[in-house]
Amino acid sequence: MIDFISTHPGADPQTVAGARLLAAVIAQAIDDASNKHAPAGEALAAVNWIFSKGTPFEKYANLIGANPQAIRDALLRSADPHEVKPKAERFDESRRRKLRENYGHWLKRRELLEKLVRTER
Repeated sequence: MIDFISTHPGADPQTVAGARLLAAVIAQAIDDASNKHAPAGEALAAVNWIFSKGTPFEKYANLIGANPQAIRDALLRSADPHEVKPKAERFDESRRRKLRENYGHWLKRRELLEKLVRTER
């Protein structure tokens, strides 16, 4: 369970609102990265934002009280059939598969770019 900043007792309304906004930005990126109907470029841009080191994703996750790497790991692993899920499951197994597929494409693209940079040196 993530101990979101916005759930802390006594958190001022501005902090709660800011944390909720950042959480919404992260949720939108996850939605974009796992959307079966999103253009490939949009999905890969979202995957890049989530999985690249040094992007605002890491800062946003930390600001809401979440571990960025724990989120990344959770997105890539298969769903636990024993996990308690909300009734309105938005991130089902088909979306997990799509995100993992997009992640694989992103890794290949990143590897090719790194290889290209090395050969140009």
